[in-house]
Amino acid sequence: MSYDYRILIGGELTKAASSETMEVTNPANGEVIARVPKCGTEDVDRAVAAAEAAREGWRATYVGERAELLFKVAEILRAHQNELIPIETAQYGGPISKTSRFDIPFAHKEFEYIAGLGRGLTGLTISGDPNARMMTVREPHGVVGLITPWNFPLVTAVSKLAPALITGNTVVLKPASCAPLTVLRLGEYIKEAGIPDGVVNIITGPGNTVGEAIVTHPGVAKINFTGDSHVGKRIYELAASRVMPVASELGGKNAMIVLDDADLDGAVQGAVHGAFFNSGQNCGSPSRFYVQEGIYDAFVERFIRSASKVTVGDPMDPATMMGPLAYMDCRVTAERFIENAKAAGAAVLLGGEPPRGELAKGAYVLPTLFEVHDNKMELMQEEIFAPVVGIMKIRSGEEGAALTNDCRYGLCASVWTQDYLKGMKLLDKLDVGTAWLNQHLAIVSETPWGGRKESGWTKENSVLVLDEYTWQKHVWIHMESDPKTFWKDMISL
Repeated sequence: MSYDYRILIGGELTKAASSETMEVTNPANGEVIARVPKCGTEDVDRAVAAAEAAREGWRATYVGERAELLFKVAEILRAHQNELIPIETAQYGGPISKTSRFDIPFAHKEFEYIAGLGRGLTGLTISGDPNARMMTVREPHGVVGLITPWNFPLVTAVSKLAPALITGNTVVLKPASCAPLTVLRLGEYIKEAGIPDGVVNIITGPGNTVGEAIVTHPGVAKINFTGDSHVGKRIYELAASRVMPVASELGGKNAMIVLDDADLDGAVQGAVHGAFFNSGQNCGSPSRFYVQEGIYDAFVERFIRSASKVTVGDPMDPATMMGPLAYMDCRVTAERFIENAKAAGAAVLLGGEPPRGELAKGAYVLPTLFEVHDNKMELMQEEIFAPVVGIMKIRSGEEGAALTNDCRYGLCASVWTQDYLKGMKLLDKLDVGTAWLNQHLAIVSETPWGGRKESGWTKENSVLVLDEYTWQKHVWIHMESDPKTFWKDMISL
């Protein structure tokens, strides 16, 4: 509570124009842990103006110099990681065992990866006319608006910010209102690293005012958003009036297809980890399990036994495997899904009841597994973003693939079998952005991430992320003094 969190606009760490603040609470106990600036449209105008003023200078900066600055940010992040880990944990409830091993280390590694990757960015040369030289030149969009979620606060911010910067864009970044603290600290490190004033601007505030003001601002050239599909659709609606490009990584209702010949222990371990990692608050988490009838009973029995050992508790305790959801409204939503599933006839195999004791004070939802027989059930179609999953018995892998595709989302899915030929053929049938074989949730900087259908349209990470922050201008250089035209013989000069 004693730390003075500031936004970053034009190189200045400052308050909101109104001087208003908003509270950030610890979802494990409801305690207020910080107050941050509550920005409004005036702050958006200031941030965009600062980004616009810095745009030409940053674009003209040699990419090697931009890379050096990103490496400097990575170095500062690495030096402060022990300070950032408990902040990340407290603001959204991710267990410290996770934030210390994944969230915070990933942030500086991503800056390093993108800094090196961006120096190899190229355009195309085209062979189309022997009397001309044709090529494409990569150019930054200009001022880009980045709107990031709360389930991986620092990770998702860095995954957007680093490629936007290395490709020459300037940025207005808005982190989630409930978990902005580590991103605001990042603003301090960006200033310390010497990134020119106005290149990065970080503001905090409600999505329905600040977020929408960023999307509708005429000075913003592109939006990159990660969040739920409902908000994503609203952003697309707002952006359509200006025909502004939007990159979106939205919701997922991801499936895991387990065949009779799968390594049963490996599949169960992957299922339990995937379903309950980060309390199920992961757009890539598997929440639909389609298990072939030959191993169905054994899979369910081992899943329940393994999931029962997941330690739920204080996220600051290194022994905790699963903390609370990010805030109380998430718990309320998850409990509604649970009650709806019960009413619809799904059978509770594990969990399904509110937590007791100290856990009842926080935004906790216990690991919950339902057995279902109808793929159209809400539980199997809607993203819950909580440790609440459903399992169905299938006769074949083809049936599992059909059920997987029978959904408006298309982010990711996995197939589990020891017959790799059969597995590869099933992967080809899945309408998803990422398809794993005998794995689920493996994501590294070098691999692209993004979905299709209502899971959004973008690619984050890998070399493909650079496409999201550049556009290719076609350049034609004619090599003859007398250009050929269709009307040449019809018009005399």
